[in-house]
Amino acid sequence: MVQIKKLFHRDHYQIGLFFGFDEELKNKARSIGARWSQTNKCWYVLYSKENYNLIIRTFGEVEVVTEKNDRGDTEPARTGHEIVHIADNISEIHPSPTDEHKGLAPEFVSKIVYTGIIGKYWVLKVPYKEDITPRLMDIKGVYWNKQQKAFFILRHINVKLKVEALLGVGELLPGEYFNLDTVISNPNTYIELNAYPTDPKWMQLSCPPIPYMIEQVKRWEGSRYSRTNEAYLLNATPAVFENLQKLATELNIPIHNNLPDKYLSKNKAINKKASRFRNLREQLLQQVPASAKTYTLAMLDYLMAMNYSHNTLRNYVSAFNTFQRINQYQNPDTLTERQIVKHLSGMIEKGLSPSSLDMLINSLQFYYRTVLKRDTFEIKIPRPRKEHHLPVVLTMKECAQIFSYVENPKHKLLLLIGYGAGLRRSEIVGLRWDDILFEEHRIHVKQGKGNKDRMVMLPYSVIAYIENYRNLYTGDEWVFSGQYKGEALSARTVQSVMRTAVTKAGLEKKATVHTLRHSFATHLLEGGTDIRYIQELLGHSSIKTTMIYTHISPKVAKNIISPLDTLVQNSLTLKKIEKR
Repeated sequence: MVQIKKLFHRDHYQIGLFFGFDEELKNKARSIGARWSQTNKCWYVLYSKENYNLIIRTFGEVEVVTEKNDRGDTEPARTGHEIVHIADNISEIHPSPTDEHKGLAPEFVSKIVYTGIIGKYWVLKVPYKEDITPRLMDIKGVYWNKQQKAFFILRHINVKLKVEALLGVGELLPGEYFNLDTVISNPNTYIELNAYPTDPKWMQLSCPPIPYMIEQVKRWEGSRYSRTNEAYLLNATPAVFENLQKLATELNIPIHNNLPDKYLSKNKAINKKASRFRNLREQLLQQVPASAKTYTLAMLDYLMAMNYSHNTLRNYVSAFNTFQRINQYQNPDTLTERQIVKHLSGMIEKGLSPSSLDMLINSLQFYYRTVLKRDTFEIKIPRPRKEHHLPVVLTMKECAQIFSYVENPKHKLLLLIGYGAGLRRSEIVGLRWDDILFEEHRIHVKQGKGNKDRMVMLPYSVIAYIENYRNLYTGDEWVFSGQYKGEALSARTVQSVMRTAVTKAGLEKKATVHTLRHSFATHLLEGGTDIRYIQELLGHSSIKTTMIYTHISPKVAKNIISPLDTLVQNSLTLKKIEKR
């Protein structure tokens, strides 16, 4: 019999499903969208009435397990604090919408499920539909959450009306709107700051588990949760403290500051690169049990010692961890090449994509050759053929259209620089004021893709705009500062700005921020710039990468005459001569 139990996992209450090694029950669990928790050794779905009813319908008779004083492992709540959630109980789940709405297929409508409230968002599961999903994403206040595999919708009346109008399913979302005034119901609630004795560069933040507050704290640079201390660890700098004061004022919560005098210091600012790698290291180690951490750590150490990039490190180790899981975390050194190939073929049969297979092979070859020193190790599997696609390129007129629909000065400037200097999205958000060399009319791109520096042009046409912009946004090292002091704008925000501008301009092309970089290179090539200079400006290691722009330049294509046209033209000329 299947046992179900309420548990707290991944920052939310879940319904845990416990049963033995029964393949039929596993398939049923997958059919309702359940996921496996290695920590709790069970399958789980979000805690809601809808999911409970779904479990009963799918599994039939189940046993509900309850324990005395059973409660989740919640994040920090001080003694005397009230554990306050925006929704104390599971919100009333609305019945499934009727089938006759705006001509949508009944199968599609039946799969639209409202699952509840998380912080300031409604959570809505909507299956992908080509003519619906992009329009849903374009609504301001709606975004896709990969972990939940659902849309998070801001609890605001305007957003609610737009979503319901688009889906055409009547009143789908409850009228529980987000209001900061209702978040705090206990006047004794407070935030507490203490020194962190293990490392004075950090301070401990203890706060009530208010979803909105925790969501903001987690976004701060270097922020992480310590289970040992039951508190968040924050960098002990004045900038972080100012951010905390701003958040506390917004929520109307007092701060009990127990930090010693002069504990906060600018000199304690963390190295952002070191912080990113430390957080990534912790995330990757959490993917495997204690018995397998030795193998993952060995690979991590070699990759970091060899100065591999953050993305390469994440991709290689994640692929290696996946392989370990398939092999029940046995010692990789005991596996023969034949066994490894057999396991890989099994993964392909289960639907592993060609790109994932390629990454996995590269990861395993690195581990066996570099970590285990098997120099002759080679996985003899034919590599999948890579699909070669030509990038989307905008015309100059289309670029001008996009820029004209952006009104915010910061947003307009980041798109102008992205196009005018051919920068990647990460390079745009990583710009600091000392990277812009006004006298030399150049931009110093530091530690771009592949950990390479390069110099690119600073367009003359934006210099006056930049100077005016700097007068508006003063007091920050970042050219494009984020929501909180000392933080850069997020890459997601940049992409959102571009997506909104493309929609307003009415372009049918699927253009992203990287499309501006493609357009920059293509327009330079059309203007007669040598391909070698374009290679240097883009930061390409190989000329082959840059040569793709010779295949997509419309101007170059126009100058090429088909041999058939030449043949016909010559024939006509010859006939005219013969008639004479």
